[in-house]
Amino acid sequence: MVKTDIKLDFDEEEFLNKYENKIKQYIKNILSSNSINNNIFEFDIEDFLSSYPEICEINDIIIEQPTQIEGTIFYIFKDTYMELYGDDEKTSKELEKYQIAFKKPLGCDKKIDEINSADINKLVDFEGNIIKAAKVCALLKKACFVCRNCGNISYKTIHDYFTFPKRFCDNKNCGAEMSLDLNSSSYINIQELEIQQPIDIMKNPDDPPRSIRAFLENSDGIYSGRVDVVGTVMKKFTKPNMPVFEIYVKSNHIKLNESFQKIEVRDIISNTELMETMNELGKKKNIVEILSHYLIPQIKGYEMVKKSIFLQQIKGCTKFLPDGSQLRKDSHILLITDPGIGKSTMLRKIARLFPQNAYASVTTATGGGLTANVVRESTEIGDGWVVKPGVFVRANEGTACIDELTVERNIMKYILEAMESQTIHINKGGINVKLPTKCAVLAACNPKRGRFDSNLGVIEQINVPSPLLSRFDLIFPLKDIPDKKRDEEIAEHILNTHIETATKDYKLLSSVEIDGITVNEELIKNYIIYSRTCAYFEENHSLFRSDTVDEKKLKNPHLTKSAKKLIKNYYIDMRKLGEGDNPIPVTARQLEAAIRISEMHAKARLSKKVEEIDAKVAIGIIEECLNQVAYDPETGKYDIGKAMGQLPKSKMDKMDKIVDIIRELQALSDNKLAYEQDITEKAFEFGISEKEVEDALEKLKKSADIYSPKFGYYKVS
Repeated sequence: MVKTDIKLDFDEEEFLNKYENKIKQYIKNILSSNSINNNIFEFDIEDFLSSYPEICEINDIIIEQPTQIEGTIFYIFKDTYMELYGDDEKTSKELEKYQIAFKKPLGCDKKIDEINSADINKLVDFEGNIIKAAKVCALLKKACFVCRNCGNISYKTIHDYFTFPKRFCDNKNCGAEMSLDLNSSSYINIQELEIQQPIDIMKNPDDPPRSIRAFLENSDGIYSGRVDVVGTVMKKFTKPNMPVFEIYVKSNHIKLNESFQKIEVRDIISNTELMETMNELGKKKNIVEILSHYLIPQIKGYEMVKKSIFLQQIKGCTKFLPDGSQLRKDSHILLITDPGIGKSTMLRKIARLFPQNAYASVTTATGGGLTANVVRESTEIGDGWVVKPGVFVRANEGTACIDELTVERNIMKYILEAMESQTIHINKGGINVKLPTKCAVLAACNPKRGRFDSNLGVIEQINVPSPLLSRFDLIFPLKDIPDKKRDEEIAEHILNTHIETATKDYKLLSSVEIDGITVNEELIKNYIIYSRTCAYFEENHSLFRSDTVDEKKLKNPHLTKSAKKLIKNYYIDMRKLGEGDNPIPVTARQLEAAIRISEMHAKARLSKKVEEIDAKVAIGIIEECLNQVAYDPETGKYDIGKAMGQLPKSKMDKMDKIVDIIRELQALSDNKLAYEQDITEKAFEFGISEKEVEDALEKLKKSADIYSPKFGYYKVS
């Protein structure tokens, strides 16, 4: 047996006598199954102990002395590898590429805020969100030293990143300081990450989250996501002349965590009683209305909006195209509200619902903060470009709750790709990566003037560009209109809420009894996961119990002929209204939205088919939005351009007529200019009012269709 070059503070000989044969047999089994990836032999402690439970104490030895044990196990691995594949120069070169990584240690789970000086040089296992990722660099891992006096060659494995390696010749007759031969040394990839403690596992979610620096060896590049980290806690000097150290983690095993919903669904399908309760709830005709009402109990009314948000959390069906790409299953919703409606309450409640959901306010965020930033920043490895994932990336597989959506052009370009293709491409500073943003968007904003102006259309009153508006499936204006009966109900609800909160005698806010079933927030969350993942299909249970869930094999509800016919006929009938010179009432985006929402409603009913009732609900929700944002009262027709931030066709026609009038008056005028008073009088003949002429002239000037060479006169550009 070849001994390590590490000075061990444990009895290596005793360790080898006791554990070598069992470790060697385990390594042989793994090598025989060809389950080594990226030249890393993952020593799965949990799996190893399932085969050899009688030596469970080895788990504690590894946790207490991971660096020393890693070296010892590597040499056991090296001997085993040579026994299987031969002891020649080719095999030796192959072995230089390999490393040992510990996986699934038992009893060393920590939260980031629990990692402290007592853990230095010990193995820890923690999870967190990547909030900063540097580019991949090369790390000197096995240093080759050459003695210039006697020619002796020696190798040393590097464990401390912050101390440059030195070595003295071990030849008894020499002892000189050896030179580092960089060309003969071996290197591995290394990436510096900053990992933050997830809010859902913090003792107090309102406290600032702690983060820790981690160095990932053999990294191909990981830039976002929630990860599980197994690594050794190390220390480095903060200042050369002070005995104060900063803690970091050295790891060669970081694994992207499974999504929260996949972990939760395993717990749900293993709880027969809980499944029976949810299946019973799913049979109730008004279950969607009940659960959506109690999803946000703090807000009184707005049941259609609550229903849409509830369905948004369930998501549509996952569908793959032949090329492997996916159709979007998420629904995007925009709320435009008067102050005091409770939009921020809605957004914050949804943001806290699941760990993947995230909240941000545009007033305090940059475009990169919403999507992802690539900035030049000093790191421990050196100055370089780092990726900082934003809200959309952190909300992958969840919901991004965006408050105060007042979007400037420089921010819009970041959001468009994230919402439509659900990815963000980064190509900067030598970093080329595609980050996933498979999230629903729940956004909210106030009118530009603070409150709605009844003289203006809804979309005219917000600062959201047309291309971004078109990405939203549903747009709900929520107006604060005095109504005695409704105001009494709201006042009663708010007063009762305050009384319950003060006395802690929760009735409205905690739960409700439905046929003997207690419906509370926890049950609603479980119900959403149960329906979202289609766990009510028994065929899916075996897939969820496997280590990796193949979404292509999951059963989903499918459109029935009657539902398909209803959606198709609705779309065709609406499109017919746009024939000739009429405005276009809907586009294919509304058709796709209807399909998604009908799928969500079917899943919310725990139905294995998307039926006519689901299509009717989807059409009803879309019509509710169209009535408020796409209906043109001047013509009595739907105009989807109006909902997308464009001028209604009726106004566009009037503006075109005014341009024609200016052109005509120019031709008749000696100075080739059209006088404003003449324009107004001529426009009146076509039913265009003086106010409409003023507005049209202003808009035409902004669009550079006309200009005013002198006050009161206009000319076509």
